Amino acid sequence: MTILENGDKLAVVDASALIQRHACTECGTHMHGPVERDHAFKGLSFIHPELFEISGWPAPGFAAFVSSVIEGGVDPSEMDGIRAKLKDIGLEPYDCLSPALMDFLATWTAKKAGVLAA
Repeated sequence: MTILENGDKLAVVDASALIQRHACTECGTHMHGPVERDHAFKGLSFIHPELFEISGWPAPGFAAFVSSVIEGGVDPSEMDGIRAKLKDIGLEPYDCLSPALMDFLATWTAKKAGVLAA
């Protein structure tokens, strides 16, 4: 993935995290999050297509790490309403990962451990 504009405004939120979330230093919006260390998701970059200005990209399919908004100052009492709103607009809220990503992760782990054929 290549940042074409304003890459100088992005900073990694938590360098110790698996997903290296790059957020805007001015507004705080999380733009993308590559996985760079040895993991099933190594080489993937989680992006936010709802922010794209060019059409033709797939729409968001789920809302991950929903509870992380609390870390940004949202009152925990608002979480039921936030999750309800996400469901209303067709996004399943997850506080972990989607079932497909969890299956991918478990498959990678099983192959690495020799439980499944590589």
